[in-house]
Amino acid sequence: MSEIMDANKKWMSSGKIGCTFAALFAKNPERVDWVTIENPSYFWIPKDSAIVSLQFTEIGVTAADVRYWALRNGFYEESLTESLTGLRYRIGNNIAWVQYFGPDSHVKTRQAPIPELMLCVKLPVVQYIKVGFQGILHLAHASVHGLTQRKADKLWETSHIKTAKELGHNPTLIEAAKTTFIHE
Repeated sequence: MSEIMDANKKWMSSGKIGCTFAALFAKNPERVDWVTIENPSYFWIPKDSAIVSLQFTEIGVTAADVRYWALRNGFYEESLTESLTGLRYRIGNNIAWVQYFGPDSHVKTRQAPIPELMLCVKLPVVQYIKVGFQGILHLAHASVHGLTQRKADKLWETSHIKTAKELGHNPTLIEAAKTTFIHE
């Protein structure tokens, strides 16, 4: 992607994503080693990346197209309920929870302009202590290096409030980070 902020990061930084950590990091993705790959033909992890965005900018690409691409490129699905699945990718001994962003996402706080898969590919040296999940690479594991504990605590608190406000209710399993797609 170019050095100019892409449409999804602009959307995220506007606060529509709900997560105030993501809104902050979208303004300066290099700060958290967030790398964006546009229209990948195959999946690879860029050197020195901690978060990878795979954006599919061709006109007409849907969540179904992105899902199909992912399953052909080593990603797999975990069934959460009869209608909910989580897209996953194994990295060493860890499992990355993959999120889909795009205009056709089932979650309002993920309805970004460009179809995109996003995943954490390695744990940072400094991460927020309230994010657990042993063996899981979660987007909330983004580095908080350079943030004070007070600032990180405030971002954590406001993330929950802002997300509930954007959704119109407290998040459920349908909107959870572990859920990538809903099948009707």
